[in-house]
Amino acid sequence: MQMRTLLLAAAWAGLIGLGCTGGSGQSTQDSGGGAGSAGTAGAGGNPGSGGHLGSGGGGSTGTAGSGGTGAAGISGAAGNVGGAGTSGTAGTSGTTTGAGGAGTGGTSGVGGGAGTGAAGRGGAAGGSGGTAGHGGSGGAATGGSSGVAGRGGSGGSAGAAGGGAAGASAGAGGTGGATKPKITAAAGTTLVVVNPAVHHQTFEGWGTSLCWWANHVGGWSAANRNAVVDKMIDATNGLGYNVFRYNIGGGDDPTHTHMGQYKNMPGFEPTPGTWDWTADANQRAILQRIVADNANAILEAFSNSPPYWMTNSGCSSGNTDGSNNLKTASYDAFADYLTEVVKHYHDTYGITFRTLEALNEPNATWWTALGGQEGCHFSPSNQQTIIKALGASLTAKALTGTTVSASDENSIDDGYNNIEAFDATTIADMSQMNVHTYSGSDRTQLSALATSKGKRLWASESGPLNQTLADDTDAAVFMAGRIISDLRDLQPQAWVDWQVGDPSTNWASFTLNDTQQTFGYLKRFYMHSGFSRYIRPGSTFVDINETAMVAAVSADGKSLTIVVRNGSTTASAGFTFDLTALASVGTATTATRTSRTENLVSLTALPIQGWSFVATVAPYSITTFVVPMP
Repeated sequence: MQMRTLLLAAAWAGLIGLGCTGGSGQSTQDSGGGAGSAGTAGAGGNPGSGGHLGSGGGGSTGTAGSGGTGAAGISGAAGNVGGAGTSGTAGTSGTTTGAGGAGTGGTSGVGGGAGTGAAGRGGAAGGSGGTAGHGGSGGAATGGSSGVAGRGGSGGSAGAAGGGAAGASAGAGGTGGATKPKITAAAGTTLVVVNPAVHHQTFEGWGTSLCWWANHVGGWSAANRNAVVDKMIDATNGLGYNVFRYNIGGGDDPTHTHMGQYKNMPGFEPTPGTWDWTADANQRAILQRIVADNANAILEAFSNSPPYWMTNSGCSSGNTDGSNNLKTASYDAFADYLTEVVKHYHDTYGITFRTLEALNEPNATWWTALGGQEGCHFSPSNQQTIIKALGASLTAKALTGTTVSASDENSIDDGYNNIEAFDATTIADMSQMNVHTYSGSDRTQLSALATSKGKRLWASESGPLNQTLADDTDAAVFMAGRIISDLRDLQPQAWVDWQVGDPSTNWASFTLNDTQQTFGYLKRFYMHSGFSRYIRPGSTFVDINETAMVAAVSADGKSLTIVVRNGSTTASAGFTFDLTALASVGTATTATRTSRTENLVSLTALPIQGWSFVATVAPYSITTFVVPMP
């Protein structure tokens, strides 16, 4: 939260059927008739079987029956589509009495990998030598490398009693299969290459925090508040969010009146040892509806400040000078407070928070007494102290389903520099690194740090802090750029917005009318939906060589989503998308667009031809392309 005043391998190789290797063509023969006595030689048999000699009287030697020529073998059927196809079944040669016709090699399996044609065998022996078999043809490459050439047919055997010569030499080898085309950019476009072999983060979802919008929408009628939650969770017609951050309020001195509207979050322990579990009914009503809508929702509990009576200033918005505000003797008490809330929600409501965060922008010094919202400075060393205390308290209460996240710095650079200096015990107590992406540039460094420590990484909060934006369209285009930068460089497993509803429309996706208990949609609703409806939990981000784009393959490997931002207010941009690295593609890509005049409109499908498609992206827009991968 910010201070406003500063404001998959087999599937991807292709489902290419395995062709079965065919048997080779064969021919059979009869031997010539034996010598007869002076009778006339019997005529040769019909083709396909040798004629039997007629027996004659004692005369001159009978002439051998002439053998019929065997019919050529039938070509084998093509192999099924699948992985690297081997050859189809080779044809069977006809039966002969003379020289057998060569069996034709089987047609190779159509497939992605190289199909090897079956070698035809030479004709069997007959009156004359067998004709050499033709080599099998190579596999046709439908998404794969060239087919391996077929082997040549073997030579025919020498004829038997008919005195045939030895068969001819082996048949020629078959030709190799075709390769995918080399893609070049269409005139006036930029070539964009998608490489699904380079995997980045596997994504677990999109989300939002609940404070402060849930603190007032939760007070609406059940039907009206549920309508907002349902639209937030619906992945077909809504935002499709599945990650939610619940704020455990510290609770301010009840005599203070300085908090902003809805920002005075109720605490559960208003005085030491006295617990009020009826507190925070509004935010809890929203949380319970979320869990009812999506039992698999990922939940995090986070704190902005300890209860006011644990602080040095006696105020939950910060210390008088912006320094550490948690009393030195209260670290264990604060950890106990947070874990007791987690335990109560688990035991009473069946709600498990996967992670628990005690910090919010702790390195900032703008958290001062009598401010407009809860906040608390923690120096880096004190951050480690509370993280360790929190881990110990979770263990002591056997809250095994909840682990510690940290540290939700406002600046990516602060997050990286501070966590990088944490000692091994502190790191061991953490399961997840959280960072806000309002400022800073050390995205790749923090990503590498999380990977090296084996920690999950979230972009746990963001928004247009300190940006001059004319309207919600400016906000939508700006935030699309922020999301793309975060997803490409920080590579978080989740991306979480600050609020879906806010008095400032530039910070919100919904308009909220408390008087009428109704809501509406802002441009950011459509922009976020262009990401969140199509890049779903379980998707894996893959490489795409344009910085204004992200690409992700769905969890089932059946589709590729590309989101493109065009930040120019006047110029369109043309792109040729090279899809040759994909194992398979459909015939057309769908497209949706949000711009100043459009709200996630469906565009005409674009044909995929020769493993590529060409698209023109409108000025000042966010366009989502979905490529089928059957």
